[in-house]
Amino acid sequence: MNARTATHSYRSTPGLRRCFLLFSLTAAIAIVAAGPAAAEDASPASPSTLGMAPPEAAVVLFDGTNFDAWQPFSWQWINPRNDQPAVQWKLVDGDAMQIAFEFEGRRQKQFLCTKQRFGDYRLHLEFQLPEDGSSGNSGLFFGPLYELQILNSGQKQQAGLGDCGAIYQIRAPDVNAALEPGRWQTIDLEYQAAKIGANGFMTEKGAARVTVQLNGQLIHDDVRLSLRRNKYAAFPEESTSPIVLQEHGSPVKFRNIWLVEKAPQDAPAK
Repeated sequence: MNARTATHSYRSTPGLRRCFLLFSLTAAIAIVAAGPAAAEDASPASPSTLGMAPPEAAVVLFDGTNFDAWQPFSWQWINPRNDQPAVQWKLVDGDAMQIAFEFEGRRQKQFLCTKQRFGDYRLHLEFQLPEDGSSGNSGLFFGPLYELQILNSGQKQQAGLGDCGAIYQIRAPDVNAALEPGRWQTIDLEYQAAKIGANGFMTEKGAARVTVQLNGQLIHDDVRLSLRRNKYAAFPEESTSPIVLQEHGSPVKFRNIWLVEKAPQDAPAK
């Protein structure tokens, strides 16, 4: 099944916080509908969106059946010749994908990216860290390769710039909401792309912004992304960009990936 788009567009409510309140209410309804399995994994301290079904307006990026919406990512040292012929990741467990490290018996590093590019959106994704004693290292890239870190760091009292939920090397999460390996976890990310002027550069007040919930807990609240400070910082700042999943040596699993595109917002005054 190709990524599908509904026939009507999503209109953002004023402000990211209000949108997430609505999102949390929708999530609670979805959990009840999903039955006891989803409720069992939900954190008792906060509303979980685990197992949340995509709404009618969603672009479904992965539903467990195929990789039609994905392709090997290529940029600089990652698949630099763009010559990886196929997705080497595996379909597992009937509803998930898992990072794989070989193609036709030959080891190669592979990131995946969406074939489509997106501007402003609300993204839902679920991931599971392996129970193999490893760091469980991966990442979700949004916008011009800002990385939301995925890592086995739930045991830490306070998460840092390189721990799960961090905007890697830019901002640590407000709380450590990460869970232990073997449990499915949720990312709900609201992204507003940078405003690009006629000269091709970001406007003075048009920096990208992001709000993130990890496992139902707010970890980044309407954060202004004016700083590019990771090893992917040279990736072009454009009004649209792909969603990218990172391979970093650990067989992390992903499932239930979808997003709702939003109408572009005016740059905030602050």
